[in-house]
Amino acid sequence: MLLLADANLPAFDRLVAAIASQSQHSIELARYEGRQPDAGVLAQADALFIRSVTTVDADLLTKAPRLNWLGTATIGTDHVDLTALAEAGIRFHSTPGVNANAVGDYVASAVAAISLQQGALPAGEVAIVGAGNTGRAAGQRLQGLGLKVHYYDPPLAAAGQKGVHSDWQRVLASAVISCHVPLSHAGEYATWHLFDAAALQQISPQTLLINASRGPVVAEQALIARLQQYPQWPVVLDVWEHEPQLQAALVERVQLATPHIAGHSFAGKLGGSWQLLQKWLTDQRLALQLPDFSELFAGFGAGQPRQLSAKQAPDWQQLARWILAGYDIRNDDQALRAQPLTAAAFDSLRRNYAVRAELSQLHLQTGPWAHSREWSRRLAQLTFQITE
Repeated sequence: MLLLADANLPAFDRLVAAIASQSQHSIELARYEGRQPDAGVLAQADALFIRSVTTVDADLLTKAPRLNWLGTATIGTDHVDLTALAEAGIRFHSTPGVNANAVGDYVASAVAAISLQQGALPAGEVAIVGAGNTGRAAGQRLQGLGLKVHYYDPPLAAAGQKGVHSDWQRVLASAVISCHVPLSHAGEYATWHLFDAAALQQISPQTLLINASRGPVVAEQALIARLQQYPQWPVVLDVWEHEPQLQAALVERVQLATPHIAGHSFAGKLGGSWQLLQKWLTDQRLALQLPDFSELFAGFGAGQPRQLSAKQAPDWQQLARWILAGYDIRNDDQALRAQPLTAAAFDSLRRNYAVRAELSQLHLQTGPWAHSREWSRRLAQLTFQITE
C-alpha cells in the first residue's frame, strides 16, 4: 500500500515507519510538496493525506485510480468535493477539533494585542459566530480574559442546543465578533459572504472583527470599502477570500494580518497527522499501534512549559501580557508584512512556519489567590497551568 501525504504534515515519516515495522504487508510513504500532488505518484496512491491547501475534485480523482481513502488534517471540508468522493466510493475523514486550541489561542492573542494597544478591554459583548470546537475554544479563553461571550449558531439553535442563539442583530451589535464557521455556498445556513456589505455597514467601526475561519465568509471588496471609510476600524484577518493571493489594499488597512496560520500550533499540526493515521488504521482494520501521542509530542522538544511567576492576582493587562507570552500574534503579522504579497510568499510563510507553543504550555507559579473559585475558573478557561 502506498500512502501519499502532504510534506507539511509533521512526523508522518516517523509514524508510518512505526506501523510499517509491525505489519506483514508493505506500507510505503511518499510525500508531495506544494498545493497539488504530482500526477505520477498520485496514480499509485492508495490513501491520500492532505491539508486545506490541496483541492480534491473530480479531476484529481481521475488521476488517482487506486485511491480508496482520503483524510484532511483540518476541520473544514470546503476544499474537498464530497459528492465526487462518494461517487468514487472513497472513504473520507476530516479532523474536527484537532486545532481548536490553537485557534482559540490565536483569537485570545488578537484580543489581547488590540486591547493593550487601545488601553482597554472591549466594552461590550463578544459574539462567537459558530459554536463548534474552535468557536468554543475561542469563547472560553475570552471569558477567562474577563469578557462576556455569546454564541451565534442558527443550525445548532434550530436543533435545540442550549447556550446558542440565532439573533443576528445581537452579533452585529457586539464589541467583538469572531468567525468560526465552515464555508458553504448554498442552503438556509450558507456562510459565503455572511458578512456582506449590508452586514458590515451595521457593525460599529469600534467593533473588533476577527476572521479565523474561511476567507469568503467576509466579502473582501465590501470590507475594503468600509475600511476606507473608517481607517482605524480594528480588523484581524487570518484568512483571505482569494488566498494565496492577497490584496494589498486590504492587508495595509487591517490591524493584524496573518497567513492562515491560526490553527498552526505544533501540537495541533502533529495531532492532525496522528489522528488521520489512526482513522486510516481503523478503517483498514489493521491491528497496528501508533506511538503514544504525548510521548511523540514530548520527543520533538516542542512541549517544554514556560514558567512565569504570579504571586498576586493579575489585572486584565497582566492577563493580556501572559497570553502574548504564550503566543504573540504580532510576530506573525510582522512576518507577513515583511514579505511581498505573492502567492509564493504566502505559501512559503505557511510551509516554513516556526514551531509554536500553546497557551496550555504556560505554567504560572502562583500564590493563594489562584485557588479562589473565580480565578480557578478563569485560569482554566485560559488553559494556563498552575504550579506551586
